[in-house]
Amino acid sequence: MPPWAAPGYAGQVAELRNVIVVTLGGARYAVDLRWVREVVSLGFVTTVPTAPASLGGVCNLHGAILPVLDIAAVLGGDAGPPARQGDSALVVEGEGMACALRVDGVDRVASLRAVDDDVLDASEQRLRVLDPGALIRRALEQVAAEAERAG
Repeated sequence: MPPWAAPGYAGQVAELRNVIVVTLGGARYAVDLRWVREVVSLGFVTTVPTAPASLGGVCNLHGAILPVLDIAAVLGGDAGPPARQGDSALVVEGEGMACALRVDGVDRVASLRAVDDDVLDASEQRLRVLDPGALIRRALEQVAAEAERAG
C-alpha cells in the first residue's frame, strides 16, 4: 500500500500552481495562468501624453485597444524602457478589463510548488507571483491620481 493511502497518513502534499514565468529587469516573476489570455509581441505602441509611467502606452491587438502596463512602475520602482513594437507581453484580464503587461521575456509555463504567496522553481529559487488584478487596480489608481494632479 502506498504511504498516502495508509490510514492516518499525515504527509504533506505540495500545492502546485500553474504559472507562466517571465523576466523583467533581470528578475524572474510568475503569473497564474488563469489570468493570462495570451502571450503576444506588441504591435505599434502609442504613448499617452501626461499618463503616469505605469501606463507605457496603448496598442491595437486584434482590433481592441489595450493599455500597456509597465510592471516595474506599477510596483513603485523605476519605469523600464518605453514599450515598443516587438516587445513581449502577457495579455491578462482582471478588474473587468484586459491589458498587456510588458515583459522582457517569457521563460516557460510550469506547475511550480507554492510557498506562501510565491512559488519555487526547479532550483528552489523563490519567484514572486504577480496578481494581474492588483496590478491593474494600482495602475488605475495611478492614472486617476495623475489626472487629479493635472486637472
